[in-house]
Parts: sequence; structure tokens; C-alpha cells
Amino acid sequence: MAGWHGGWARGLWRTAVALAAPPLTAALAFEVAWESAYGSLPTWGFFLGGLLLPLLLLGWHAALATRRGASLIALSALPAGLGALLALASVGHSALEDRGVEISCTVLKVTEHTQTESSMDAQGHWTSTTRTSYDHRLDCPEHMDSPSRLAKQGESLAVVHDPQGKVSPRAAGDVHGWGLRTAAEVAVGAAVLLGLAGGIREAYEKRRRRPR
Repeated sequence: MAGWHGGWARGLWRTAVALAAPPLTAALAFEVAWESAYGSLPTWGFFLGGLLLPLLLLGWHAALATRRGASLIALSALPAGLGALLALASVGHSALEDRGVEISCTVLKVTEHTQTESSMDAQGHWTSTTRTSYDHRLDCPEHMDSPSRLAKQGESLAVVHDPQGKVSPRAAGDVHGWGLRTAAEVAVGAAVLLGLAGGIREAYEKRRRRPR
């Protein structure tokens, strides 16, 4: 009986962690990004606390779940990580919406950068991913790096920049604070549902394997 109660309590705890991990890591990323954009947090604190720490915590959470065979809980770390990244990005966009100033700049030069990354999957097969970015040098005291070409050399480009210099500038039509927050909530919600399904599945499988 004591072992049954201990297993039940352990199952409840694991399910609670699976449900809490996605929103907590997203909240951590959001709060760190908010302190960076609206407070005095330095850049290294932003990357360490807002980007690296949430992803490490989710990776550890997924590793523990994988070790005990809870595949759905481990899988929930993927949308949870996406939600944390979207929450992190949404703060910069919101700051530009709140205090950004739109200016018109002339594109002096556009430089294309291509980067290829290779990775090996579990079967030993190598895959390559190529990413292209465009560095836009402007006649304003700003420069922008974008995954797409925003304007050609000599053309005018509307840019929203942060007067406080804490948030990177963006093209005027590329500020989506509300949209990113909504996407983050959807990703975190999906992670919570996966965690709940994984907790129920794990409890069911342990109960089925228990000797009668």
C-alpha cells in the first residue's frame, strides 16, 4: 500500500512538472526580455537568462522524461521551447510598438550572407540546412539584419527604431508584438496538452504493468 501511494504521488508530481514547465520557462524568458527592454539588464544577462537558461531547463526536463520512457512529456519540450523563444521575441516587438519612432532611411548597400549547418540524425544520416540573411546598411545610424531582402540599394526603407537603443530596429511593417504573444501562448498551450497526455499515459502504463 505504501508503495502504491508513493508511486501515485510520484506520478502526480511528474504530471505537475510536465504541466508547469512550459508556462514557467516561457514566463522566465518573457520576464528577462522585459527587464532587458524596459529595465537595466545587460545584453549578456538577456542571452543567459532569457535564451540559454530556459532552453537548458527544457532540455533537462526532456532528458529526464526520455530516461523513464515518457515520450510525450519529452516531446512537449519542443513546443515549449518554441513558446519561450516567441515570448522572448515578443518583448522587443512590444517595446517598438510602445516607444518606437518611425524614420525613413535610404539603403546604401545590401549584403547577402549564406550559412550552411550540418547535423546527424539518430540513424546516422547527415542533413544540411542553409540559411540566408541580408544585412542592410542604411544612411541612418542603424543597420538591419533580416532573413529577406527588405529593399534594394538606393531605395527608401521605413524603419522603426528604439530611441533608448535597447531593442534592435525593424522594418515598419515587421513589428508584431501581439501576434508573437499569441503564437507563444498557442505553443505553450500545445506543450501543456502534450504534457498532460504524457502524464496520463505514463500513469496508465505503470498501472497496467503493476502485478495483480
